[in-house]
Amino acid sequence: MRIVVFGASGGTGRELVRQGLVQGHEVTAFVRNRESMAGVQGIRVAAGDARDPEAVATAVQGQEAVLSALGSHSLRDSTLLPEATAGILAAMQRHGARRLIVLGAAGAWPGTTSKVSGMGKVIVGLLRLTLLRHAFAAQRAMQALIYASDNDWTIVQPPFLLNAPARGKYRVDGDSLPPRGMRIARADVAAFMLDQLDSAEWVRKSPFVTW
Repeated sequence: MRIVVFGASGGTGRELVRQGLVQGHEVTAFVRNRESMAGVQGIRVAAGDARDPEAVATAVQGQEAVLSALGSHSLRDSTLLPEATAGILAAMQRHGARRLIVLGAAGAWPGTTSKVSGMGKVIVGLLRLTLLRHAFAAQRAMQALIYASDNDWTIVQPPFLLNAPARGKYRVDGDSLPPRGMRIARADVAAFMLDQLDSAEWVRKSPFVTW
């Protein structure tokens, strides 16, 4: 399948690219700096600003599916995700691409930790009000745009992401993070995201994925 990965130079994005190639997909990596993908063989690199609608549209043209693992380098940035996502959605409509799989964040919305222990609720609640206030606001704005679209979207919502080896198994819940589900490897999240390319189970849904 022809896929484009936005945020391809980030931790989860690199896993999407790597695993996508292993699975035989034709991968286009969208990055700000072309040099960030130096040494990665077998991909097409599209360099540009994710906030630039024309650069985004060029990358989406000819693709069968779009995957986004975009994230800001600043915890105070609440605009990158919604601005970039607006451009991605417009580009998909322009070029007739319908499948969209996006990296979200468990805890961005109140109530998404209802099955987690009391301490877990407290930690996520504090982060939502303090350190991750802007990041979670960006997530909510991004997700609202996606919910309002008519694309075949899936928003994958993990808890704390680890740069650790994949376990190859994880839990998925459609309503909330499962009990004791507070961490997962980026590699496992990327595997789940890629699995959605051939599955309709979570289309127009926002599954929570955790160990």
